[in-house]
Amino acid sequence: MEDWRKYRLIICEKPAAAEKIASALGDGHYESYVLNGVPIYRTIRGKTRIVVVPALGHLYALAQDGGPWLFPVLNLRWTPMYMTIGDHELSHKLKNWLKTISKLSKRASSFVSACDYDIEGSVVAYTILRYACRNSLKRARRMKFSALTKKEIINAYENMMKELDYPLINAGLIRHMVDWLFGVNVSRALMTFLKEETGKFEILSAGRVQSPTLYALVKREVEINTHVPIPYWVIEAEVKAERLFKASYHKPKISSLREVNEIKSRCEGKEGFIESIEKKTSRRRRPPPFNLSSLQAEAYKLFGYTPSKTQAIAEKLYLEALISYPRTSSQKLPPSIGYEEIINSLKLNPAYEKLASEILKRGIIRPAQGKRDDPAHPAIYPTGNLPSRPLEKDEERIYDLIVRRFLACFSDDLVKEHRRLIINVNDQDKFVVVGSTIVNEGWLRFYPYSSVMVGELPSVKEGGVVHIEKLIIHEKLTQAKPRFNPSSLLKFMERNNLGTKSTRAEIIDTLYQRGYIQGDRIAVTELGFTVVNILKKFFPEMLSIELTRRLEEQMNGVEAGVLSPKEVMLSVLDDLRQIFEKAIIASEGLGFQLLKSIEDAKHVRRVIGKCPLCGVGDLIIMFSKKSGKRFIGCSRHSQGCQLGLPLPQKGFIEATGATCKICGYPIIKVKGLSSKPWYLCVNPNCPSKKR
Repeated sequence: MEDWRKYRLIICEKPAAAEKIASALGDGHYESYVLNGVPIYRTIRGKTRIVVVPALGHLYALAQDGGPWLFPVLNLRWTPMYMTIGDHELSHKLKNWLKTISKLSKRASSFVSACDYDIEGSVVAYTILRYACRNSLKRARRMKFSALTKKEIINAYENMMKELDYPLINAGLIRHMVDWLFGVNVSRALMTFLKEETGKFEILSAGRVQSPTLYALVKREVEINTHVPIPYWVIEAEVKAERLFKASYHKPKISSLREVNEIKSRCEGKEGFIESIEKKTSRRRRPPPFNLSSLQAEAYKLFGYTPSKTQAIAEKLYLEALISYPRTSSQKLPPSIGYEEIINSLKLNPAYEKLASEILKRGIIRPAQGKRDDPAHPAIYPTGNLPSRPLEKDEERIYDLIVRRFLACFSDDLVKEHRRLIINVNDQDKFVVVGSTIVNEGWLRFYPYSSVMVGELPSVKEGGVVHIEKLIIHEKLTQAKPRFNPSSLLKFMERNNLGTKSTRAEIIDTLYQRGYIQGDRIAVTELGFTVVNILKKFFPEMLSIELTRRLEEQMNGVEAGVLSPKEVMLSVLDDLRQIFEKAIIASEGLGFQLLKSIEDAKHVRRVIGKCPLCGVGDLIIMFSKKSGKRFIGCSRHSQGCQLGLPLPQKGFIEATGATCKICGYPIIKVKGLSSKPWYLCVNPNCPSKKR
């Protein structure tokens, strides 16, 4: 590798991908060096010299094109990311990164985009090629792959698209512009009204997707708070045959206590007979492979991982070539991925050897397929590569989910036999017992994470006599709809076409970070309610799922090539004009409403519980004027209460409402950026800490 005056420059999204691409194209032979902190890889394929350079995700961002900080702003331009962030160290790093790519581009004879094949990846490459690599677009081509395996990378290189993926690029550019115009302008409006009326400044945000999502949470919160519980009764019978067993009354809910008492007098202590024993067989079909949202839902249900945490782990596994590209909507696996080759490779892992061998013995194998499709990528699947290092616990869990779900796709349906026994007491009153047994475990052996309810019936015969020993009466109350959790909220967003598979988890995180919502069982804060009420009054269109859905359809039209970006932008600008004309006219008094809600919300978030020392004040998160460190103090410290308690200095702290069973002090929840939440008694001298 001597004469490197001319070469093909391949741009990919992340450093880990760059090394994988260089290694694959060079059949394991490549050189690497670092320039200005940027890792660069070069290799030769055939007679072509290749330089591979990574980005760090987006290196360009939309920004206002000159002028003061105001709203509405309609003049935008793409600008280097380092010019838009306040972190000096990161800004310097990004500036050097762009400078290095620009320098490499000057000797490049051709260019290739090898960023992730989706809207975001296409925009990452396009903005770099257009603004950092001058005059490169006409000499640029596109690689498309769904896994960072040698086979996929070589196939993508040998079968490159002849030009960049402009439908995806246009859809990505228009999506960024629409989100910026709506989100930044409405957010600036809220902050401007607050500053002009009160002189205070707070970071507030609203967005095209964020706002209708928050509105849905507010509506659910209102439903819960206004729900009036209605009593009802559930009746069980303790029945004696050869042994005692329980049976349920044939009406699942009784709305009248009088009727309950009448049933009790007619049945308790009486005899009944087995009127019928019904049998039927059912099949629970093989589960389809994961797409991103179903993987996020499963990881939350099983391990409590937030959607963003699951996505981050899956992307890490992808960059290590252990799984395919995770940001996909597809539930389909095409034969081109090589089913048998992957399963044969999985045999080399002792954890999956037996299961993989069993599938291969079948001969012709076909996976279960779901309904959802994605033109860019198949469902998530394991590549068959063995991990090159011991996986961390969280990584191992996600990897195991994906592998076992993949294998389960090739197994049999689960078969159950259901039996339903009906006890007739007096023709008017009947009791039911249901049970089921597994006839064929099928896919459950491959994917043991699913639960299947089973239960044996008592040993009785049709026509046999039984005795109703006693009735057990359960008084219950109707429940409001459950609160959303991060997983169910993500599903709601997907059903209503709010956001994309890549952005939904990030939007949920933003709602938490802004203080609009709190808790795993999501509750809307006072600030969240205020923002929605203000949006409802001044920017009602921002809360509309219909507006968001219409914009999504328009942007999908751009991606499909049936709408032009210009058509969509003209429609968006018209929407914005109407929204802001109404808002500016009616904005008087808005700033003071916001300020009150912000101060109330801050106080609520700081309160941990009642002070156990004085019994009157609230324990509040405070900050030392001298060191800046946070601690817990009493709200009555100016009246003489001297209680002070230390706090962890890292992580987000949330009150739980619970108290320690040993010492009676409040328990807090501490949540880091990546670690699992942990619970802590705030009393440093609690006996539980000495165990």
